[in-house]
Amino acid sequence: MLTICDIDLQAFAPLPKGYPSIPVTIGDYLKQYRIDNSYTAFEVSLELDVYESTIHKWEGGNSKPTPNNIIKIIEFMGYNPMLKKTEKHEFIKK
Repeated sequence: MLTICDIDLQAFAPLPKGYPSIPVTIGDYLKQYRIDNSYTAFEVSLELDVYESTIHKWEGGNSKPTPNNIIKIIEFMGYNPMLKKTEKHEFIKK
């Protein structure tokens, strides 16, 4: 068989089911960060010292983290996802 040319096709993999493509809440941002960095909800729960069910409640919008837990989330992620893009850079510089 004679090959005339080689074609390389590339495509993005589909987003996982339930992935928040437009995050609004801190739970959405946490879920997006968790999936992007290949963490399980259980692993995140260990890092934040909460139950795994708590992570699912935050990500599902069934409850909101306390102010102390929001601080833990920001420290875990390394930035405050609720700030605007320009503010994120200012947050990191301080």
